[in-house]
Amino acid sequence: MPIPTTELVIFDTTEAVRKDRSILKPAFEQVSKSNGIQMPSYVGTQIENPAKGYVFMNWDSLAHHQAMMASSSYATLLEHLKPAYGGWSKMYHVIFNANPIALQQPVTEVLLLTIKNPSNRTEVFDILTKISDSTKKMLVFGPSLEDKNVIIVVGGWKSVEAHWQMVAKPEPKAALERLYALANKDHLFHTALTSFTGK
Repeated sequence: MPIPTTELVIFDTTEAVRKDRSILKPAFEQVSKSNGIQMPSYVGTQIENPAKGYVFMNWDSLAHHQAMMASSSYATLLEHLKPAYGGWSKMYHVIFNANPIALQQPVTEVLLLTIKNPSNRTEVFDILTKISDSTKKMLVFGPSLEDKNVIIVVGGWKSVEAHWQMVAKPEPKAALERLYALANKDHLFHTALTSFTGK
């Protein structure tokens, strides 16, 4: 199966969605009828700060998502999202180096990096490829389609503690120190995602 184009939305959550994620069910039911969507979709609040939330959706291509946003039904979708969205939101699209199985794990790490100098791009990708391979693609990455110097990384973990324990080991620690010398760590948090099939 080809690797999807993954939509990531980071948003300010409302108290309503923090209490009950199922308020988003009508939105995901509508999205599930879209051409090119690969269900399930995923939503979660940030473990470190539940005032922030995440939505992940996989599409056959960016064009499929853009077509949905240009359709007449998009206004209805925005109405369905209103109870959950507290104002600010930012959308990204990324084609990861492998299917993002991290979204199905108990805890998902969300890391956004900005490459400091485009000449270091190859080394940044080499470091991330080695980490991805060492985790058997439980951690995947790719450049944002909106800005190729913004790298989106998602990693699947049994717990937040399991993530911190792994990166404290000498080899990963050294790799990450080099990575963060080459790229700004703009966002590094965790979420426990709920999947919606749209049925």
